[in-house]
Amino acid sequence: MTDVDVRSGLAVQFARQARDCADIGSQVYADLCRAASLGLAAGGRLAALLEPWRDERDGELVPLRVLAAAHRLVLEREAPALALWFPSVGGSAPDDAAGRSACFDAWCAALESHADRLPALLSVIPQTNDPGRSAAFAGALAHLAAAYPRPMHVHELGASAGLNLLADHVRVTWLGGARGPQGSPLVLEDVWTGDPLPPDAEADVVERVAVDLSPVDVTTTEGRLHLTSFVWPDQLARFERLRAAYELAQQVPITLVADDLVHHLRGLRPVDRALLVVAHSTTWIYLDADVRAEAEMCLQALGSRATPTSPVVHLRREPRALADDSTTDFEVVVRCWPAPELGPLSAFGTGTPVRLARTSAHGFPVVWHEPGAVELQV
Repeated sequence: MTDVDVRSGLAVQFARQARDCADIGSQVYADLCRAASLGLAAGGRLAALLEPWRDERDGELVPLRVLAAAHRLVLEREAPALALWFPSVGGSAPDDAAGRSACFDAWCAALESHADRLPALLSVIPQTNDPGRSAAFAGALAHLAAAYPRPMHVHELGASAGLNLLADHVRVTWLGGARGPQGSPLVLEDVWTGDPLPPDAEADVVERVAVDLSPVDVTTTEGRLHLTSFVWPDQLARFERLRAAYELAQQVPITLVADDLVHHLRGLRPVDRALLVVAHSTTWIYLDADVRAEAEMCLQALGSRATPTSPVVHLRREPRALADDSTTDFEVVVRCWPAPELGPLSAFGTGTPVRLARTSAHGFPVVWHEPGAVELQV
């Protein structure tokens, strides 16, 4: 994981982002970032334009902010020349050197022609909320429903728009089966594998709280535009998932809370005759060690207050190095206070970290297996 406090310079940051985009399947962004890195190293046209951000920490993710700024201009129909190359608005991704050069020129021109907007556009925190992560959350909630058959209050930390709080309303399919409401606007097809699959139990979620420093309200045009701008323009399947999740969010209410996650954790208490679930996905990797340690102390304190009638669960989907599968680098882990009396999780003691599944970076496929105790990396 990159040291977020290092200041390696924009040329290096864009080069690293180019590799990440190529690895995760966005050739358009990989090519743009590679060209940007070379141009910045040579003092090209982007160097002057991005001078105010030249010394930002790597953790500020300036390349992602710049990419999203240009994409937003395309979505706003303010960059027609660049739109020709972006599949997200019907354009065609470049497939040869001439096309890649023309795309980069149009990208630079779009940023230059809206230079007055860059301070505002680049001030926003990078926001992604891929609903594909609901594939893991849906199965985890089924495990919890089997363990604690009672209403659930789910609080997601670092939730962005909180779209994955809708996991129990998502239709999930796999070869030979399906779970979730028929007719759901969001269907995740062929996303579960492994053995055994989660228990066939239905989660009764009565409260969904999305906690974020800058939560996004996707019931508004601005919220949808903001979140969509951070999707990579040649990953059309992600766009379709996001649009379906927007429709679902119109149907199921989510409470958005603008707060620091540690502060929010300090204020949480178990809920009588209900299950309190504290969840997060791809969040801990952005926190420094001190914040993670403080959050862990809060979770332990919250768990110590749990009772058999007011249990607490910590659900996380975060990266972990897996010795048996280096290509799958996220895992779904739960901790229960107190230990449940029902379901597969009843085999583990109070507060024991239990791994349920492994996933890819964008959420699926989800590989389920027999729950097993693991050592939690805080």
